[in-house]
Amino acid sequence: MTSFSLAAAAERFGGTILNPDVMFNAISIDSRSINAGDLFFAIQGPTYDGHAFIPDIENKICGAVVNKADCSSDLPQWVVEDTRLALRQIAEMKREKFQGKLIAVTGSSGKTSVKETIFSALNQRFSVCKTKGNLNNEIGVPLSILANKLDSDFWVIEMGASKIGDIKHLCEIAKPDVAIINNIQRAHIEGFGSIENIVIAKSEIYSGLTSTGIAIINLDEKASDYWMQLNKEKQIYTFSSKDKNADLYSSNLQADEQGYFKFDLNVRERVSGTTKTRTISLPHSGRQHVDNSLSAAAVCHSLGLTIDKICTGLRSVDLPYARFQNIKISPLLLLVDDSYNANPDSFKLAVENISNRQGFNILVIGDLAELGDEAEAIHRELGEFAKAKNIQKLMSLGDLSRHASKIFKGDHYEEIEHLLSKLKELIKLNIGKGLRSNILIKGSRSSRMERVVDEITRSFPRTC
Repeated sequence: MTSFSLAAAAERFGGTILNPDVMFNAISIDSRSINAGDLFFAIQGPTYDGHAFIPDIENKICGAVVNKADCSSDLPQWVVEDTRLALRQIAEMKREKFQGKLIAVTGSSGKTSVKETIFSALNQRFSVCKTKGNLNNEIGVPLSILANKLDSDFWVIEMGASKIGDIKHLCEIAKPDVAIINNIQRAHIEGFGSIENIVIAKSEIYSGLTSTGIAIINLDEKASDYWMQLNKEKQIYTFSSKDKNADLYSSNLQADEQGYFKFDLNVRERVSGTTKTRTISLPHSGRQHVDNSLSAAAVCHSLGLTIDKICTGLRSVDLPYARFQNIKISPLLLLVDDSYNANPDSFKLAVENISNRQGFNILVIGDLAELGDEAEAIHRELGEFAKAKNIQKLMSLGDLSRHASKIFKGDHYEEIEHLLSKLKELIKLNIGKGLRSNILIKGSRSSRMERVVDEITRSFPRTC
């Protein structure tokens, strides 16, 4: 980031400067990863207080933003009432200096995959910065903005929400030039209360667009008419997996036995009115990656990227781990690691995909979190869904997943060690019979289902 001074921040936003002023060009909120010369923000949370770590890092940092002044220290300090607000304010100062375009991405699932795909495509021709990992909340978005380079052409910023108002708050900081809602699903419904409230919350990303902003709209979503009306004064680009009236759409969708998809990408040129078509095979398995690719492609199309550059970006994207990741351990053992997170709709997509594979299909699930009063009913619904598919075994872990297991007539476990033991026995039994085990591992982040992936990959030597 460009250099700022504590005094300039205090002059604009208030607060008090203790000790000599200092210039800073990098910030941190984590004492464990602090770099020499960073400005440290002492963020407070329910179980932690960043102020407690300042004595241990005082010799490294150039200064600190605090709400508890330490008058005995020579460290430059900006004393404010709220260090979280101060972090936001510094990010706003940085955003004001950025002359490129900021792309904001939200949705119930696939946000990180869409962000990474946009980056993959645009980065062929432009200088692009992106959210690192999934830093997409009130702390993560300011940190992402502050880490980005001002001389970039594009910033791609991921935005998450767990209640109405979250996206609005993030857009006030980011001021997006391009905005996209990837999808609407039953995620974080405990905080939102209803699917209708999820639509309202996600739609805040369009309301946050700059006056010349571009709204990218998914015509496959039920809320698309509402979004079209909401953005009637803005530039609109549309995409769809089936509607040929969209600016960008897919056709001739085909999947192989391992769940890898090929389709025709159709892009309508607005000036000439002609439609260009390219056939593309995606590098990652799973139907959801088709939709995520269309989202990213629509963003890039709206920014003038050619269809050939878009296709190259879709083919070469490197996605983070545990997003429907195929791990082929041996000819008779395939793990599908979708353990990063889950909601009911992404769960069904994953089960649909695994059920199309030949072999002995095993579903290993943890709880789906933040479903509120509907949690038990939704888990029963998922059990019914899996029961109707080509799934030979369901193994569950967690208080809520037992309801899915009961409907499926699967095996429920109270302890992960017991589940792992039985799963390994089943894999060995199938290997002895010459049966291939296709194992889908799915659950919310809080279920920590990556433990299953880790144990199976440790226990069975990789031969593929």
